[in-house]
Order: sequence, then C-alpha cells, then structure tokens
Amino acid sequence: MPSDEPLQGVRVIESVHGLAGAYAGFLLAELGADVHAARPAGGPVLDRRKRAAATPSNVEAALRDADAPAIDRAAPVRCSLSAWGERGPRRHLPPDEALLAAATGVQSLQWSWSGRPVWMVTPMIGYMTGILAALGTTSALLGLRRGLPPQELRVSGLQGALALNSGSYVIGPGHRGSLLHQGDPRGAYPTYGLYRTADGWLFVGALTQAFWVKLMNALERIDLLAHPQLQADPLSFSGKDIRALVRAELEPLFAARSTEAWVELLRRADVPCGPVQTAEAFLRDPEARALGLALPVDDRELGPTWQAPAPALFRRAPTSALRAPGPDRPRSGCLEGMRVLDLTSFIAGPFCPLLLADLGAEVIKVESADGDPFRLATFGFIGWNRGKRSLVLDLKRPEGRDLLLDLARTTDVLVDNLRPGVLDRLGLDDRALRAASPRLVHTSITGFGTDGALGHLPGFDPIFQARSGLMAAQGGEDEPVFHTVAYNDYCAGALGALSTVAALLDRERSGCGARVDLSLFRTAFVDQAAHLLLHAGGMADRRSGGRDFLGPSAAEHLYACADGWLCVSARSEAQRRALGAFARTSMSDPASDAATAGVARAFAERSRTDALAALDAAGVPAAPCVGFDDLFADPHLTANGCFTTVEDDAIGRVTIGGPLIDFERTPVRQETSAPRLGADGETILRAQGVSPDRLAALVDTGVVGRAR
Repeated sequence: MPSDEPLQGVRVIESVHGLAGAYAGFLLAELGADVHAARPAGGPVLDRRKRAAATPSNVEAALRDADAPAIDRAAPVRCSLSAWGERGPRRHLPPDEALLAAATGVQSLQWSWSGRPVWMVTPMIGYMTGILAALGTTSALLGLRRGLPPQELRVSGLQGALALNSGSYVIGPGHRGSLLHQGDPRGAYPTYGLYRTADGWLFVGALTQAFWVKLMNALERIDLLAHPQLQADPLSFSGKDIRALVRAELEPLFAARSTEAWVELLRRADVPCGPVQTAEAFLRDPEARALGLALPVDDRELGPTWQAPAPALFRRAPTSALRAPGPDRPRSGCLEGMRVLDLTSFIAGPFCPLLLADLGAEVIKVESADGDPFRLATFGFIGWNRGKRSLVLDLKRPEGRDLLLDLARTTDVLVDNLRPGVLDRLGLDDRALRAASPRLVHTSITGFGTDGALGHLPGFDPIFQARSGLMAAQGGEDEPVFHTVAYNDYCAGALGALSTVAALLDRERSGCGARVDLSLFRTAFVDQAAHLLLHAGGMADRRSGGRDFLGPSAAEHLYACADGWLCVSARSEAQRRALGAFARTSMSDPASDAATAGVARAFAERSRTDALAALDAAGVPAAPCVGFDDLFADPHLTANGCFTTVEDDAIGRVTIGGPLIDFERTPVRQETSAPRLGADGETILRAQGVSPDRLAALVDTGVVGRAR
C-alpha cells in the first residue's frame, strides 16, 4: 500500500449484496482505506484490496444495504444503500438496474432510431450510486474530524440516476428538455458524433466553434464554414435538417479512410476524436497500458489479469510552513467554511465542485469574459453549476493572475479541467499556487492525464465511451450507440469530488496539501471496473446489446402497452413461470423470439397501469418506462424528494434534481441556481480587501468582468 494514500488508516466494514455497495467499498479501498468485507460480493476486481474477515475493532465507517441489519452500530459513520429510497409505491421492487433505469427515465431518454426506450447493458446507475456512497462516507468522516457529530447517511439508486442526469433533468419556463428528443444513436450534433470509416467507426468531437474550424481545415472543407446555414455555433446544429446537411457532406469523407488514419490526422489537427473499440481492445490498448491505466494484477484464481486502476493519482505536497488553523468548526455541512476555486467548464469539471458545494463549501467559479462555453445550454448549465458564485478574471494579465493567487491564500481547494500546461503558461503552476497556499488541495480533471504522450490532446466524454467499449457493447452486432448520459463526464466529476474530499481528510491528519489528478481516460476504466477483467481465457464479461435493444430475453425486456412502455425483469425461475402464466405463453426458452412475441401480445392491448397491477399481483417485477414529461410528477420520485425548486435571477422558478446524498445531521441545502456571469465578482473581491478605487480600475481595464 503506498504510504501517501489519502484514506490510509481508515477502517471500514462492508456488508452488501449488490454492485453499488461493493463498488463503494472498492473505491474506499483504492484510496487506501482498510475495508473488511463481511460477505465479499464484488468479484475479483472490486474485492481485490478488501479483507474477508469478521468485523474489526475501531471501525470508523460502515457500508450496508438499507434492508439488512446494522453491522456495526458503534461506527461513527454509517452509510446505508438502497435501490428505491425509503418510501413510495415502488419501494417493494427488487434492487434491479433495469427497473431503476426504466423508472428514472434513463431508458426512455436514450437516443434510438425508433423513438422507443432502450434497455441499457452497462449498469451506470449502480456504479454512480457507489461513487455517491463513497463520497458521502468520506465527507462524513471529514466532518467528524472537523468536529461534527457521528451520523448516518443514505444513498439510493434513484439518486444515482439523478446524478447521471444533473444537466438534463432541469425544467423551467419555456423549457422541457428539448435536446433529449433530438438525437439519434450517432449523437445529437453532426460535428459531435459517430461516423463509419473504411474499416470501423470513429467518434469526432468538434463540439465548439474552434474545433469545428479545425475539423473543416483538416478535411479541406473550409467552404462549409461559409455555408449560409452553418453560421451559428456548432452547439446549435442539433436540428434535423442541419444534421442531415452536415452528415451528407462528411459521411463520404470519413468512409474513405481507415479509423487509424483518421485518428492520426485529426490528432495532428487538434480535433477531439477516438476509435470505437471493444472492452477487450480497451484493456489491451497500448496507450492505456503505457499510462498504467490497464493494470496488471495477479489473481489467486484467474492468474495474470488486466484490470481497472485506482480512481485518481494522489500526491501529497509536504510543506515546511507552520500548520495554519483550519476553517472554523462546521455546523451544517461537512465542508462548511471551506472555499473552492472552480476553474472548470463543460460537464466533468463543473460537476466536481458542484458536489463540493452540496457538501457545504463556498464555490467560486472563475471564468473568462466569454464564460463557460456551456452557458449556451442555459438549463443544463444550471444543473452543472447551481449553488456557485461567479467571478470573471482575465488570467492572461498579471493583475488577474495576482488576484487569483490572492484568493488562493484563503482557499482550500482549486479544481481545474484545463489542458496540461495552461496554468503553467498563466503563471499559476504548482509552485506559485503552493507559495500562496501550502495546504491547498489542487484537483485536475483532464482528458488524457497530465503526464505522458497524450496529455496535450483534447478530450470529451464520448471519445472514451467509444474507446472503452461502452458504445460497442450497447450496439452489439449492430452499429455502436452514443449514450445520451454523459457517463464518463459525470463519473469523472464525482470521482474528482470523492478524491478531493479524501485529500482534505488526509490534510486534517498530515497538515499537507495535495495534488489530485484524474482523467476521462482513467475514469473510463474505473467506471466499468467490475466489468473490465481480462485473463488468459479472454474477457470475463461479454455484455452485448443491439439496435434499439429491448432486452436480452423475454423475461428481461421492454414491452409496449396500449399507452406506454414498461420494463419487466423476471430473473428467477418462479418469476419467469409467473410471467408465462400471465402472458399465456411458454417460457421454457425465454431467449426465444416466440416467447418474446407471446409476452408482447399480452401487453399490446392493455393499459400500462392495468398491466403493472397484474404483474405486481403475479409477483413479476416490473416498472413503467417513465418519459421526460412524466418524471417531475412521478409519485415515487416525488415521494423520495428527487426534485426541488430554486429561483433563477434570469429565468424564474426552476426545477432541478434534489439532494444526491441524504445526511442525517448535515442535510444538503440547495438554495440557489447557477450564477449569472460575473455576478459576484465585486462582492468577492471587496471581501478579499480590494479597495473600491482599485476595483473600479480593474473593472474599467477589463481585468475583472462586470456582471452580465
């Protein structure tokens, strides 16, 4: 065990059955905790650093299933996990990923060719629920060290699903999530989607205007930059006609060369891109192995294997400075009294400090005069940046850099998702930041990591959906599928928050700051950890979907009723027999087309409400495939507090996802929307001691931006 792992010395007892709890224990163990699994449930990867032993003494945290007996009431931090929350009409359903994906809108909102829901083959909700449980546990431990009382916390699969849709599940005046209905399995934007090549598939990520121009130059099609219908920002190219126009021009070009040739050419042109490959190819990827992301592990039963790495790189920053007193004892949040400087944009970066804000930290989003490019996605921006304050600084000018360093002196955490070298060129390298704040925790979330030959490359979520096998697994033998959920983005942000809080907990013990490095490349391994296992016999997991995939068998399938879709997940023999009796069809071979057709006929003329009631009476687990328009009034989601409202200065009343972790003593408070650009700059700098005259001069010269 490396000596500087941030959770070294923390003892955790784990007693769980499902993926979420086992994954939470895996993450804590990979960050250095001593995790004792009362009943190992995670398999070779998730249990690789756990001890299979009786409950040890002096346990600091306990992870358990909510419906299981308490395993260590003496543990000061106790995290319970459930699928369906504490109340509501679906509380009796089993902890099933497919049913959760149906009931939380994930299946209905996945882009498909037919417009129908899609059965997702990767358990994204389970993984995210595990991250939230690990984050909540580590945060409560930090709160305990800072003087808060012991407490229990709860995390559900409902909250995992909401976390994965933080920027999508936002509604307000004039907005009902229109983008979610405009994409197809290749993507919502023609400049940010999948293209067939001469020998496979390629993801092209020209999301911004700058990358669109670079792409057109690389393709020698600068004429398209002058096309009268393509004069807006590429983020506006989501309309059906515009997509068709651009794809008609680009598809023949990409089809003329191999995937490898395109990756080489586009990388030289600084255009984000990535090949579509399988999970096995990902574990064999020479670039990943060179960076230590595909990890060689000798398993006692399987022999030599390749597995996912730890969630982050952690480097303690020793200091000779006198240990400064920490922030005042918190009262209402585990991170209350701590300040975070947020130098991030898009999704993965902002989601990390958003979670820190939920935990009580003051988060200052530092932006250029142009602002975060995703301010164009007004409602999505709220979902990724609520609860923050905004300050506009021109960091390219010495005065702007000096203001940031002055803020850093009273800052606990700095988060950035800039490409490696950008902060150095601004005069904000590690040495300068440490001189300003020796105990700073600096978390960096990049595309390909800060070290190695790929560090300079731009990286977006779908590049790693493509490379990691996520798209190929969902598409099966058909075309790859672009996931509507920005899975790697959200997981990178959440893992960044977890690793940051772990570093703050370590700081309480050591007095040292830290450098925490994450990348989307690393995250794409970590967020499928239980399913990425390569041994001499090949891949341990062989998930496979298909075109508009409806499920692997008649017993695990999405079905159309007369007025909507539902999800059936009959996994036991008794449940399958009951389903066959309900449908009056043979279930001797659930994988057969005849069985699927027989069950489908039984639902076709029934209302969904009647069908669900009949299935429930028969003991067959099922849930409605909830659509976007029904999400916010769904009785089970509302019963569990899955949505809340905040007032936005520009828009009015906005509905957003509710708390992602339920703390017994320090409940999350969601009180503000996302800030207007530069809205808090003058207030922040005056509190920092900047005089009115100097502040006026800084604003007049553009070093500090005015509120807009």
